[in-house]
Amino acid sequence: MNKLTVSLVLPAALLLALTGCTPPGAGDGSGSGDGSGSGSGDGSAGGGQPTACVSGDWSADLQDLADQMLANLQSGGGPFTTVTASGNQDLAIDQEGFLGFDNNMVFAMTADMGEGLIMTVTQTHSGAVGADWAWDGDADGSVMVFDNFDNADYTINNVVDINGTASDANFPVPDASAANVPLAVTCSGDVMTTKPDASPFTTTWHRQ
Repeated sequence: MNKLTVSLVLPAALLLALTGCTPPGAGDGSGSGDGSGSGSGDGSAGGGQPTACVSGDWSADLQDLADQMLANLQSGGGPFTTVTASGNQDLAIDQEGFLGFDNNMVFAMTADMGEGLIMTVTQTHSGAVGADWAWDGDADGSVMVFDNFDNADYTINNVVDINGTASDANFPVPDASAANVPLAVTCSGDVMTTKPDASPFTTTWHRQ
């Protein structure tokens, strides 16, 4: 695999770590999850779960994610010089055990490939997925787990431009059945953070 191929593949993998490891979906509750997951969404199991705090509507700080991505890419010696974010990722959590994301976000990455080659990778995430959520019964109320995914409407599209020559392709979305990745959660007032297990990226959310 040559340098260019590695550069094309890596951003997609990193963005999946940002968004695909947690169930992106419909903030309006239109996914297939019905709140019947195995855990309790009312904060009654395990004690101390911040259910009241996490419940509601949230918006992600996408540029903060883009900044984390750039640092990660550069720490690995990648040729990327900028990563910017636009659009929105909204999250709705209810106390009955349903959670959904609404994705309409774009990450744009530029890289100096040398020998006069400048590459821009524009990756667009759109669509909805719903899931049931619960607190992990073995945790202290700071880890969410998920069930009953529906990501049929979620798409990822890449546009790669090298010195003005562009090509685009849809990126395969991971099988939702494999998406039950535990999510570490902190919440205080109008700020919440989430971090998928084994991911280097933390999303900061602000209450709408």
